[in-house]
Amino acid sequence: MNEHEQILAVIRAKNGSPIPLDPRKTALIVVDMQRYFTQPSFPFTEVFNRLSPGAASGYLKRVRHVVIPSIQKLLTCFRALGSPIVFTAVGTEVGQGRDLPWWLRSFDELGLATLGSRIWPTVDDPSWQIDEAILPQAGEPVLSKFSAGAFATTGLEQRLRNQGIEAVVVTGVSSDVCVSTTAREAADRDFRTIVVSDGCTTLSEQMHQASLDTFNIAFGWVRTADEVVALLERPAGTEPARSADASKPSRG
Repeated sequence: MNEHEQILAVIRAKNGSPIPLDPRKTALIVVDMQRYFTQPSFPFTEVFNRLSPGAASGYLKRVRHVVIPSIQKLLTCFRALGSPIVFTAVGTEVGQGRDLPWWLRSFDELGLATLGSRIWPTVDDPSWQIDEAILPQAGEPVLSKFSAGAFATTGLEQRLRNQGIEAVVVTGVSSDVCVSTTAREAADRDFRTIVVSDGCTTLSEQMHQASLDTFNIAFGWVRTADEVVALLERPAGTEPARSADASKPSRG
């Protein structure tokens, strides 16, 4: 067993630890599932495909056939339980990306060089809206953010504290950037944090798995959507048994 395999074994052991999860004190965070990131007709994936034809094809397929169905399953569960649900969306309010951090503005510059126009959507643009397959319902806010993590530039923490939330379940795109940053921010703020392995993805499966592993080694837990639903619906104080295969995060 090499060094990496040893660490993966540690991650699997840690990931199998029980999760104290009370549905009354657990919120679902859906990160940046905007049309801009989920559909092929917008600049985000167009930039990657222009630079390397087909580069975003696998990502878009996973979003449509794995991530969205998993989030739909979680939305149904959280809504049935009456547990809070929060969506986030990233974009520019002032235009030209002037209110975004430099790393987002640099991607804007790449879009300008590649496509001939700046690419970050304004908050009133159709591409900024949440994907039609998982539209928010009444009482489910969409928080506009200007950062990778949802806690840095929104009032998310205060909203959760006001509702007595102690744990969060994090989904969305992309797993290695905005999802993992949001999840780490949550953990640092003392929320028990679960990242849903099939409820997020990124531009390659290898990067996706690496983001799950690096989160899981220190910050919280990784579970599938089915496992999260089972956790929330279980009798208090119990957790469904996990198979040996389930201890390894599944890929979204």
